[in-house]
Amino acid sequence: MTDDLGLPGRRELPPEVLDNLRMSLREGMGKPVRRRRPIVAAAAAAVVLVLAGALVTAVLIREPDRPGPVVANPDFSLDWPKAVAAMDRCWAAIQKRGRAADFPARDEWVPRFTVSPAWTQVTVVAITADDKPFFCETTLMTATVSDPAAVPVYTRGARTAALFATPAGTVAGIADPDWPKLEVTGKNDDSSSVMETAIFRPGNLFVHLGSMKVSRTTYSVGPTPGEQSRPNEYQAPYLLPPAPEPAVSSIDRPVSPVPERATPAGEFFKTCTEGASEALPDADAYQVGALLEVDDVKVVAARSGDRAVVCQGGIGYRAGQNEYYRTFPDLPKSPGAIHTLRTETVGRVDQDGNSVKPRNSYVGVVPEAAAVVKLDFGTGKTVDATVGAGTFGAWVPDDVSRDYENAKVGITVLDAAGAILHQGTLPLY
Repeated sequence: MTDDLGLPGRRELPPEVLDNLRMSLREGMGKPVRRRRPIVAAAAAAVVLVLAGALVTAVLIREPDRPGPVVANPDFSLDWPKAVAAMDRCWAAIQKRGRAADFPARDEWVPRFTVSPAWTQVTVVAITADDKPFFCETTLMTATVSDPAAVPVYTRGARTAALFATPAGTVAGIADPDWPKLEVTGKNDDSSSVMETAIFRPGNLFVHLGSMKVSRTTYSVGPTPGEQSRPNEYQAPYLLPPAPEPAVSSIDRPVSPVPERATPAGEFFKTCTEGASEALPDADAYQVGALLEVDDVKVVAARSGDRAVVCQGGIGYRAGQNEYYRTFPDLPKSPGAIHTLRTETVGRVDQDGNSVKPRNSYVGVVPEAAAVVKLDFGTGKTVDATVGAGTFGAWVPDDVSRDYENAKVGITVLDAAGAILHQGTLPLY
């Protein structure tokens, strides 16, 4: 019949197009009612078929990178490809765990907004279905979903509740409808944070994506007080009760081969990342590289694709009495970029409480083919850096320049055959 009418033949719509159609229909139709009223459900299905048939030609000719529906709230955005990919992974994890009966059907999920900052590999999608909000988080390796049936535990004196919390640093939930914006403060034994978080309406949803480990952090919330300064150790006025456990959390994309941990560098990386108060999503995906050690402290660099991290610590980090660790994730750089990584001064006190000389490490990223890295700190002597897995590290010598704006370090990078891969300078500070 299609041949007689000159119409294109029947073809399957891509999943993202079907999701787009469903969301557009639901936005105009309101809450689906087919479970309660079969007659209305049949009519709705007919509308879907008619609209899908009418839009097939338009879908076929549209640009493939055209964005999905635009989020009306200006403080939020919906990255449609990321949302669809994340929801598909979360749904697959739900099915694999045998929890599909506890969730709305996948075709009922309506993504409201996404949170996926450049400094992390985490993507969070806020979803509604059957008027219930829930959240889907994906990382390089994991898929985690909140429980749509979870009962909110509100703060005392306000109507804010956490519905979702993950090891990657996500805290998400519903905010007091009377608050214009949400302020989230976090505090643990090692650090504290203050972050303003927008509230998505309708629904009063929020997603706070921070750098602190949720399991070690106490969170407080409140309405944003504006641009005024906060005192040291400031905490928002309402203590946020812990979120319910996620309904599903799965390593759905394990890395292969598994990075080596049975080495001094690998063992310290594991100890350091587990001991640090900062969250490091997908820590098991990092290939461990250069390791430095002095006066009861260690510094290690590691890479995962275009991302790199430094983890450092030990007994001789702060007061010399307790082990202390920190991680310093790096923003992703272009492939092959040679650059330094952020570190912190270590030393000062050994495990016996004796004062020792503070030490500064100089750590960075080089091509994975690098076998030798020579550094010139301007002291008249070349330093051979420790090299591994596309990273290098060396202790900064004494008597280097204190010109914090202009001081440079000469760097020469060689491969295993002695060929020069790079020669140039990097900032000292």
